[in-house]
Amino acid sequence: MTGNLPELLCDSLNSQLSIYKQIHALQNDLLRDLDSRNELDKIMSLLEKKSLLLDNVKAENVRSAPYVEEWIERKSEMQNSPLFANIESIISEIEKLVLDLRAQDEAMIQRFDHQSQSKNRIDAFRALR
Repeated sequence: MTGNLPELLCDSLNSQLSIYKQIHALQNDLLRDLDSRNELDKIMSLLEKKSLLLDNVKAENVRSAPYVEEWIERKSEMQNSPLFANIESIISEIEKLVLDLRAQDEAMIQRFDHQSQSKNRIDAFRALR
């Protein structure tokens, strides 16, 4: 048993939350740049940054996996811990951000699809001329 489990888990979750917030802000930039049709290089740079941030989240998930497993097993006995509510709050915030990120991903996919369809239509029109 890890004696300072709530503190370790809280630190890990705060780290993950920080990364997710960075990804969320980055995706807002991506969506804005897609709408303004900025240069592809800038969009690709933002996508590379997103990939690095996602790698950081994965690494933190791996690092904290034992704490999460122990938390799940001992959660009911730790409800009196001063950090219990904080941990639950961080988990809820991460879950909300993940849902927002999925919605942003869907919006980006739709924009890419729309732009691809528009380009395909223009190419088809040019071929008919």
